[in-house]
Parts: sequence; C-alpha cells; structure tokens
Amino acid sequence: MAWFATSLELLRRRRFAFSIVLGMMAGFVMFATAQQPSPADAGMVAFMQMVPLGAESKGAVIPSFDVNGRRTSLITAAVIRRIDDERLWAKKLVVQMFNTDPKNDVRIDLKTAFYRMAGGGVLRSTDRSRVSRADFEIEGDSLIFDTAKNQGRMTGNIRMVIFDTSSLSGEVKPSTESQPAK
Repeated sequence: MAWFATSLELLRRRRFAFSIVLGMMAGFVMFATAQQPSPADAGMVAFMQMVPLGAESKGAVIPSFDVNGRRTSLITAAVIRRIDDERLWAKKLVVQMFNTDPKNDVRIDLKTAFYRMAGGGVLRSTDRSRVSRADFEIEGDSLIFDTAKNQGRMTGNIRMVIFDTSSLSGEVKPSTESQPAK
C-alpha cells in the first residue's frame, strides 16, 4: 500500500510540475512576440474616464491604434461596469492583440474579468479562460495578465493544444515535389 501512495504522490508532483511548465511555456509563447507594452492600456484609461462610477456600458468596443494608425488591439465586452476609480468589471470580455505578422495575433476570451489600473494595469479572471493564436490554444481555470510587464499567468486545470510545432522546433516540412511518386 505504501508503494501506491508514493506513486500517487509522484503523479501529483509531475502534474504540478507539468502545469507549471505549460503555463511558463504558454506565457513565453504568448508574450515573446510583444514589442511594446500592451496597447490595451491606453484604451482602458480613456474608457474609464468616459464611464461614470457604478455605471454599466453594454456592447463595449474599445480599439487601440499605434502612432502610424495601425490597429494594435481591440477590446470587446458584453458588459463593462466601473466599480471604483481604479477597477472595472467585465462580462464576456475578448481582448485581441494584433501584431505586424497576423500569425502572432493573440486573442484572450474571458467569461468575467476585473481590470485594475493601479500598478500598471492587471487583468484578472477566476473563470475558465482561453488564450489562442494561430499555432496554439490554451485554456485554464484562472488568468492573471500584467499589462505593464506584458506577462501572464494561467493556473488551474490547464489544457493546451499546439497546432503546429514546426515553429518551435525549427523543423522544415519537405515539399511534396521532392517526394518519390508511388
């Protein structure tokens, strides 16, 4: 019986270590392509100034643009409520971050979320969250994203699907022309 308890303990440790590695890998992949602090901050600051304290905004759409006029992010939500001078609450929040290469565009889907302006801006959700890009998709039970540091952390029951590992491994797919005919 002691062997069984020990193997369960090892399995739990491996699961924990695996979830930490996946979380770190997802964070690295998601935010390694970012070249500047999150452009979502400028839109959220402007939006907070427009929404009175305690008021709800339904069907909110908040775009953000760089100095050249290129769209860098788009924030949409079914409902956004200003809680106090520093915090917003959102329902069905979608944050899309656009890169110069569309393959690196990131989309974050949150059922509910809190956004805190103090400390550079922190987006937090305790509901199941999804982060997706052209080459992967990751889901977890909670998400914290620091917009000042451009770093995120996903915890809980994490599920990650990598659609194309060649970009991570450096593999080059052989062309169909060089393969012998059957």
